[in-house]
Amino acid sequence: MRATFLIIGLGMSALAFEPSFAQMVLSEAPAAPQSQAEGQSDRRQASSYGAGDYCGRDLGRWFYCQRPEPEPEEAPRPDQKPSPLKLAKPKEIAELEAWQKDLEEARSIAVWRPTPQTVERYYRLQQVALDRGGLFADYYRRLTWTNPDYDYTAKRPVVEVGKHGWTDDRAADRDLFLRGVSSRVGVFYVYRGNCGPCAIASPIVRAFSDRFGVTVRAISSDGSANSYFPQAIKDTGQLAAWGVGKTTPVILFYQQSDLDPQTGLVRPRRVKGSNGQVQELTPCDKPAGCLTYAGAGVMSLEDIAERLFVLLSKAPGTDF
Repeated sequence: MRATFLIIGLGMSALAFEPSFAQMVLSEAPAAPQSQAEGQSDRRQASSYGAGDYCGRDLGRWFYCQRPEPEPEEAPRPDQKPSPLKLAKPKEIAELEAWQKDLEEARSIAVWRPTPQTVERYYRLQQVALDRGGLFADYYRRLTWTNPDYDYTAKRPVVEVGKHGWTDDRAADRDLFLRGVSSRVGVFYVYRGNCGPCAIASPIVRAFSDRFGVTVRAISSDGSANSYFPQAIKDTGQLAAWGVGKTTPVILFYQQSDLDPQTGLVRPRRVKGSNGQVQELTPCDKPAGCLTYAGAGVMSLEDIAERLFVLLSKAPGTDF
């Protein structure tokens, strides 16, 4: 058995191309057990060393066993910093956890056995959270008042007068932007003849196109006509290729590629806003253009314009 294991372990190439080496292995391999009684004796001897004492067994000529020496524990150096996992919790965390435990215990006792004393104990502990929360809120507002960089209302006002001014400026910027990119952006409007919401959405989409000069191509999913879009085309499989399901109405917008065909670089497109600031069209880096799903269902004209304005000009996380 041991000789066979060694030959297989050496691989077939050793047997085919190195016969002298194979003969050497066979000649030096330990002899096989001569009888069943001798094998049983070996097994009894091996088992007498215990299940975990591997080195105590007769491993044969080609095996050896050496128990590894235990590595000495390294004494910590004076300048060595303790592991972060072994650092103690901050005092504030320990106090918070103790208070949470007391509060949960007081609540359970007050609910299970309500008395004036148990309810008052729970109320007092809960009042601690209210006081701490009020103090936190006060520090928070003072921080934003005294540090303009942290004040969100400086970017988007919340008071009524400032909100109206901000909304008017944004609407003007949006209108200028959509008109400025109307030559590079188009809308696909998907409808169905027996769709009630489509009858409401069709005139809205038509008004959007007239207001901003954005070309709208209507696609009928069932081949029906549309009085607001006489040039509507019938779906011939393009909706399935675009991943559009049976839900209608649906609005998608198409953007022409911004890649320079000669250099392969993106050509930026910019539009000047109402206050002179420059707004940049999100570039399309696909040679065939970019198709984006903008929404489904009945949307107001303002909602359609806002979605296209955000998707075409605002990076995620910058418009909140």
